[in-house]
Amino acid sequence: MATTVTSSFKEFSSNLNISDRQESLVSTCRNNVVSKIGNSLQLHSSQPSKLIGSYDRDTITRCLIEGDVDVMVVLHYGKNKDWDNEEGVSKALNKFKEILKESYPKTECNIDRNCITMKLSEFRLDVVPAFRFNDGTYTIPDTYRKKWLSTDPVSFSSEVTRINKNMDGTFIPLIKMVKGWNRTFNKKLRGFHIECMMIHHYKNYKESYSYQSTLRVFFSKLPSYLGRAMYDPITGDRADLYLDNESLGYNREHFIKRATKASESAEEAFQDSDKYPSIAIGEWKALFGEFFPTYG
Repeated sequence: MATTVTSSFKEFSSNLNISDRQESLVSTCRNNVVSKIGNSLQLHSSQPSKLIGSYDRDTITRCLIEGDVDVMVVLHYGKNKDWDNEEGVSKALNKFKEILKESYPKTECNIDRNCITMKLSEFRLDVVPAFRFNDGTYTIPDTYRKKWLSTDPVSFSSEVTRINKNMDGTFIPLIKMVKGWNRTFNKKLRGFHIECMMIHHYKNYKESYSYQSTLRVFFSKLPSYLGRAMYDPITGDRADLYLDNESLGYNREHFIKRATKASESAEEAFQDSDKYPSIAIGEWKALFGEFFPTYG
């Protein structure tokens, strides 16, 4: 029963977690896809695949259909090194698409920037060709830059884990909560951009605070974060450039205004939390949407 703001946020956090059935579905799909590719291409002997992205970091929400599950399929370098060049970027992706279309003829499969996107009934699976190196880093194809880019998903995940530990396990739920707010809009901030902003904001936290107070402060800072460059804390790549791509329907000022309104709503809900919990819960629900519980 959500009769206090504290209990409502606890329930909200639980509501955002993926279910056991979803975990089983993702695991089965991943294993099948990797097996299909492994039947045609030789994969890395000790690590043929690796889950990466928000699913691996446990920062994806229950609404899998609105996000994506990323899996790197790690190629045996010696058997596939002819792809480790500019021309090989397209060749690797085309070969992956060919294998997946043959194996899943009824599933839509498209080449994206560095992966094959499979549109499944309950979620989108991004299948990423990769090479693994002895230092623990990987390279993945980038069709925009026409080269294999170095990436370090392990270090990004480790940074999320570090902050989460310092904040007594509240950082990952906070990420999901902000993504829960984001999903209430038709045009959304990209999940990776949200994670980069939140890492930037919380990286020096040494303890946890209540969800309502922590989110109040984050939303107050969000307009300024959206108004400036934001970088991947590991690679240094920009995570926010899509906000200036009006050809794709994005407008940075629109998102800044949205964040300003969210900040005002969070402040009002926070101020009502102690004296008027039923009102505050309704205000938080208006901000976060369907997964936030109602009072009572």
